Amino acid sequence: MHLQHQRNYRFFDAPVGLMFTVDRIMGRGSLLDYGMFMQNIMVAARGRGLHTCPQQAWNGFSRIVLPHIGAGAQEMLVCGMSLGYADETAPVNTFRTPRVSVGDFTKWLD
Repeated sequence: MHLQHQRNYRFFDAPVGLMFTVDRIMGRGSLLDYGMFMQNIMVAARGRGLHTCPQQAWNGFSRIVLPHIGAGAQEMLVCGMSLGYADETAPVNTFRTPRVSVGDFTKWLD
């Protein structure tokens, strides 16, 4: 488990590692917009045959990462992201977690 977690910090051997930051003045509410922005990057990557992995694991090291990437004093780290081609035969990439049905987490109002 620890070895797998450590692979985050090598971007899972992807050729591209992205870091996403936002100005702190934007506040937490802007993170929803930011998530949609990132999702568009992820969808565009898949449309071009690439794979992505958003990585929250970097956040615990933001004090190290931010100066290293040249971020300003008012920026906060949102997350990192791996971009490349997944090894679809690797056992870790074949693991599927169970999903609950929509009815188990949604309340429909009449």
